[in-house]
Amino acid sequence: MALWLCRQPHNVEDMSLAHRIMIFLIGISESILWSGCIFGWPQLVQVLKMNGIYSHLCKTTVVGGTSIFNGTSEEQHQSIEYTGCSAQDERYALIYTVCCVLYSTPGIFIGYSLHHFGLAATRVAGGLMMTGGFLLLSAITIESPDYLWGGAILISVAGNTIRMAGLQFGNLFPQHCAAAMSVISGIFSVSAAVFVLFTYGTSLGLSWQNMCYIYAFVASLILVATLFVPVKHIPYKEGTVDNNDLDEESKKKMIEQDSVKQIMISGGKEGDTKKNKEISLSGSLFSLSNLLNIYWLFINLIGITIFATFFNSWINRIAENLEEAIYYSRLYGYANIFCVFFTFLPGFLIKIITKYLQKGLSGTRAHVAEVQALIIPMVLVTVTCTIQFSCLLLDHSWAIYLALICLAINRPACLGVGNPFTRLRFPADHFNRLLGIQGTLVSFFTLLQYAHFIWAQNHFYPAMITILALLIMGLSHPLHLLNKTYISNSLKHMYPS
Repeated sequence: MALWLCRQPHNVEDMSLAHRIMIFLIGISESILWSGCIFGWPQLVQVLKMNGIYSHLCKTTVVGGTSIFNGTSEEQHQSIEYTGCSAQDERYALIYTVCCVLYSTPGIFIGYSLHHFGLAATRVAGGLMMTGGFLLLSAITIESPDYLWGGAILISVAGNTIRMAGLQFGNLFPQHCAAAMSVISGIFSVSAAVFVLFTYGTSLGLSWQNMCYIYAFVASLILVATLFVPVKHIPYKEGTVDNNDLDEESKKKMIEQDSVKQIMISGGKEGDTKKNKEISLSGSLFSLSNLLNIYWLFINLIGITIFATFFNSWINRIAENLEEAIYYSRLYGYANIFCVFFTFLPGFLIKIITKYLQKGLSGTRAHVAEVQALIIPMVLVTVTCTIQFSCLLLDHSWAIYLALICLAINRPACLGVGNPFTRLRFPADHFNRLLGIQGTLVSFFTLLQYAHFIWAQNHFYPAMITILALLIMGLSHPLHLLNKTYISNSLKHMYPS
């Protein structure tokens, strides 16, 4: 085991199967716990509201009980019964919007950090931020609620750092790269259920500080686990795919890439220069596929995010009493837990459809089929996101159940399909940087979330119908993959004919 510590293998075959499985399990565990826990915002807000955080913005009633927040006023041994107001909802929506934007905004820096500084350094940064975030949350009191800003922001940025660092763990299994990446991409959604434990801790009488200290300690274990991970990166094979029959094609593609690199070194003709430009990072970034992928990721993710923003006010409108509202809030957490059962769905669909489409094909045509295998999973994501968001327009309890079923499906599937698409459609060497740039661009557009919230406060139905229309337009991404000629021409520089 000492040979595993703090080293960089030259290729994935230098790593034993036990070592690779251990690293993958580390990635799975960290994804479940931390990579998207900020998206469990409704459960966190429910606890904060019930205990008077930002209650000074509303009318409140003091009742007997014990607060989980150890304030410094005379009311510190009493709990505050939340009566609610739009000003408090707006404050929580603003914090959540900032966190969602900052979740992905540093993505370009995280991608370049992974590319230049390496996996270990990036993971250490993520672990320190996550630990510090929970320590800041522990300082929240009724009199000092603004520590929520710093704590939530650190947890948000750290979550994306850990998520992006873990995505390359799919390279541990070259013959099952897309399926492995789909699993580790999608399972991050389960982490949104982490804050459900806060609601249970409250019911058991645990103090807010003690719960935050426990979370901070567990998050610090990321630093220990980093000792077992390669220092620079997980070695990858360019062009490896899930279908074992394509091993030889992958090898041919690697030979072709070596030839292109040699031409770049020795100097080539005009036609060769054009080919070199086709495999540049900018060529991948400004391609139609990538631009549509950015839009598709943005509209589906912001649809899920806006749903979370309105969830508390929605269930309070439907619920007849506080107990029923708490029940619906816990259902939201359970839906995020049940995401784990749908995490394998995208990878399973991709593998089955790929195997069917690749029958009798080889070379570029086989890889075109592999990319087109993502069409059905992408359509599934768009449809479930649209149904989920539509439920916000309905004031019926059954709509809550339907929306949460859709959430359990599309939350892991969105990135569980989007990330394998980026890995298969573009050169592997572009993956970390391209993913970071995508995340940063998506986060800038996510700034529109707060503007949408304010718009919806005054014109609810027009604001919601606009998002529904944009969700439906997201189908343009999977449908453009039906054009075999475009996909084939796009992949020729990566794979042989």
